[in-house]
Amino acid sequence: MLHFLITNDDGFDAPGLVALYRALQPLGQVTVVAPAECHSSRGHAVDTKNAIRLTSHDSPEMGRIHVVHSSPADCIRVALGHLLPEPPDIVVAGINPGANLGVDLFYSGTAAAAREATIMGVPSIAVSRLFVGNAEIDWETLGREVTRVVQLLISAEYQLPERHFWNVNFPAPVNGSYPDRVTFAPQGVLPHSVRFEVRESDGEGQLLHYSGAYRDRGVQEDCDSKSVFAGCLTATPTGPSLTSGRDDLIHTQTSLPSVSCAD
Repeated sequence: MLHFLITNDDGFDAPGLVALYRALQPLGQVTVVAPAECHSSRGHAVDTKNAIRLTSHDSPEMGRIHVVHSSPADCIRVALGHLLPEPPDIVVAGINPGANLGVDLFYSGTAAAAREATIMGVPSIAVSRLFVGNAEIDWETLGREVTRVVQLLISAEYQLPERHFWNVNFPAPVNGSYPDRVTFAPQGVLPHSVRFEVRESDGEGQLLHYSGAYRDRGVQEDCDSKSVFAGCLTATPTGPSLTSGRDDLIHTQTSLPSVSCAD
């Protein structure tokens, strides 16, 4: 039987975590190690300076769960480095209410948890769902689709190289239904249109509120953002390395120039 470790960035009591727990139960054993509070958009933060509180309690929906009073990445570090006697077969993070596309992966606590798991040697999947307006999410229907997607991506055919993870994004359903196929697309790298509104201002400073619209971003042809915005269920194989740009320089050396003073 497969052993799944699940977490999220919305907190241990989020409905998306319950939906993920139920989605994975048909596939194996599920252990929950989740943050005590929401850490959305706080990226891959970890705490190595302060004590981290770990508690456990019984959840009506998920049984015995473990709560880490720190970030999603720390949930993974505590689970794999302290709590579990043996590593799980796979980590799944989510289900996040809101897509994690393109440059979102640098901010996303959901993606950070999946990334941390792969860094520590455990295959992982991050799962998110695009928000459209104020429409509520039918977690039961979404959970059934997550079961299917996870079952596909953990199969041998879709196994990723070591230290890579799957970033999965569901679109909003059309007439209550999600796509019946997965589209594989690369991560977009174009930025959001970053804007702020001044909420308060006095002689000492300003109080700013982020006002950028989620869809108001650069969208490359055939990237994950374009795919999900077009209504496709999208999976992106995501690696850990940020080395990029000048492959011709890798594994070479060069001398530094002499310092010369301006006249």
